[in-house]
Amino acid sequence: MEINKEILRWVILIGATPIWLPFLLNLWRDFNDALREDGGLLGGTPSPRELERIRREKEKRPDILVSEPIVRPGEQKRPRMATSARSAPAATRPPPGFRGGSTR
Repeated sequence: MEINKEILRWVILIGATPIWLPFLLNLWRDFNDALREDGGLLGGTPSPRELERIRREKEKRPDILVSEPIVRPGEQKRPRMATSARSAPAATRPPPGFRGGSTR
């Protein structure tokens, strides 16, 4: 029995639509939003009033590119505004020789 490869390709492409279509839509929105101040991917340049509105909206949104340190199992994540261990009160400072990690 001979299977027509062209038909099989189209069936796979259409069957996989729920996977690749949301991905492509998300890419389109991200690229269009990144270039919004210049008019987007296919649009014209915005007017000064529209440009000011776009910049105000951009300031309100949180920054999604945030660098976070890797925390391995057994380690504790230090708060961003934490003081150093030397200036911490003795009650919160770990005992000398304490290395953290699991207890065996």
